[in-house]
Amino acid sequence: MCGIVARVGNQWRIGMESTALDQLRHRGPDSAGEWSSPAADVWLGHRRLSIVDLSETGRQPMHNEDDTVWLVCNGEIYNYPSLRHRLEALGHTFYSHCDSEAILHAYEAWGDGCVDQLEGMFAFALWDSTRGRLLAARDRVGIKPLFYAQVGQGLALASEARALLPLLPSKPPPEPMAVAYVMTLGYVPSPWSIWQGVKKLEPGHLLTWEAPGQVQQRCYWEPPRAIEAGASEGQAWPDLFVTVLDEHLLSDVPISLFLSGGLDSSSLAAGLCDINRPVEAITVSFPGSPQDEAPLAAAVAGHLGLSHRAIPLQIEDVDELIQDVAAAYDEPQGYSALLSMYLISQVAAQDYRVVLAGDGGDEAFGGYDWYGGSNPSGSLLRRLARSARAMVRQHTSAAVREQLAFAAKSPLHRHAWRVYPRFLPGEAQTLLSPLGLGFGDDEMLAPLRKHFEPQLPLKRALQRVDLMTFCTDSILAKVDRASMAHSLEVRVPFLDRRIIEWALVRPVDQREAAESKPVLRDYLRSRVPASVLAHPKQGFSLPVLNHFDWQSAMQRVGRGPWVKDGYWSPAWKRLLEMGLPYRTGRIWNLLALTCWAEVWL
Repeated sequence: MCGIVARVGNQWRIGMESTALDQLRHRGPDSAGEWSSPAADVWLGHRRLSIVDLSETGRQPMHNEDDTVWLVCNGEIYNYPSLRHRLEALGHTFYSHCDSEAILHAYEAWGDGCVDQLEGMFAFALWDSTRGRLLAARDRVGIKPLFYAQVGQGLALASEARALLPLLPSKPPPEPMAVAYVMTLGYVPSPWSIWQGVKKLEPGHLLTWEAPGQVQQRCYWEPPRAIEAGASEGQAWPDLFVTVLDEHLLSDVPISLFLSGGLDSSSLAAGLCDINRPVEAITVSFPGSPQDEAPLAAAVAGHLGLSHRAIPLQIEDVDELIQDVAAAYDEPQGYSALLSMYLISQVAAQDYRVVLAGDGGDEAFGGYDWYGGSNPSGSLLRRLARSARAMVRQHTSAAVREQLAFAAKSPLHRHAWRVYPRFLPGEAQTLLSPLGLGFGDDEMLAPLRKHFEPQLPLKRALQRVDLMTFCTDSILAKVDRASMAHSLEVRVPFLDRRIIEWALVRPVDQREAAESKPVLRDYLRSRVPASVLAHPKQGFSLPVLNHFDWQSAMQRVGRGPWVKDGYWSPAWKRLLEMGLPYRTGRIWNLLALTCWAEVWL
């Protein structure tokens, strides 16, 4: 895993390239590499975390046989061995054993179609000097990030937005739309970024630049749009799973596993044993908390014969942790799970450079509680009805009625509110009124609507939406920034293209209305203790937040840059009044934005 920066054109702050690359030192502490072509005004930079081919030949930027094509890549190409064999049969010569080099020769063989041949997680920039052309691409579901900015006829790209800031003519202001999305969705959806003029390349997309500054984008992959008849009688899940999992073990350094005892990570543990590739499993424990899953994880590891380590976490200074997380994330999120991910990555990085994780299982197999079985709306309406009765007693029933009315407008309205019940779009617009932002239902739901396929069964349609929005821009961004802050690579086999395409074309099983992820349950039934199958799904937030000082948090919001510098309306206090539904979630959202602003603004 690595960090990349690239620029083409002379509209940038020339001479700041090394400064930009240094912003990604945490992503690649082992070495730095640069290549430039003054005649073409192009520069490529790379920070290396050595995982595959630890020798000097694995350093980047990499080049083809005649030095006409140059590459910087962040990620892993899991089908590298078979892809290399195919390319060598076509006459290509490799000088390293690094998986990234396969991209160069694949480009020579198939042009932009090279991305269709890659199985893995990646974000890369490739310069073709013969054509005077830059190609950049991001993997299919956005496991690896790629930000870009255009100034005049120039283009710059980087693994994190922080690395673009030194190259820009001046520091851009925050993007009001992005702030509104954090309030209403909990994250900044692609292609938006938190900075005006900076964008994220969307997952499954490639981008090209050619003189005199012509930029084009194309979607090269998207999740399935239809159920396939007979999909249930196709390739058996265990066969596909172990094939993908085995490829995800490509590494020249030891690999570990994040094991929680849930269905997803337990499936990874069982699969590793099925292919006789046992690894040490790591679990973060919270002693004395009902959320502590360490005993369950230990039972899974013991049943499978895996080495297991439970590491107790006692949080002494929550404020310091929040500040560290704000510094690690170049974009804000409203989810407290960022703190947990930061801590578990810090622990794992003490002994490992690569770890497997079960992220993506909920999107692939419909595991989130908000899908609500066969009646997606029932659970929400019951929950809001309970809230309504409580709010009536506190004389704030108007707020609940407004939320109920929002959720009742359409399946997407209902889904968005179930995933992240915090602020309504009108409330975000009110908060950001000093910036003149117009933000209504259409704006809020536009990123979700883009991926909503009404021809699919509703549950599969919502899984498709979550995969390309919540998963890409919240879950995967959380994992990437937290892990790379500690120079740790996290691999997510459930988000392999083959698993996504296998899972989302399957008809909705009647069992899904009664129990989550029947495919994984069937796989685990004879492999792990029965307690795993009976264990309720849990979130990933720190137990210490159950006793958080919310009044002090509000005071910090009032002292923060958004309020003091006039970005937010004084109406922010009304949005946090006592008795409002989801009040603590609202406070945490504005606190997270405030802590981010203290670091970045």
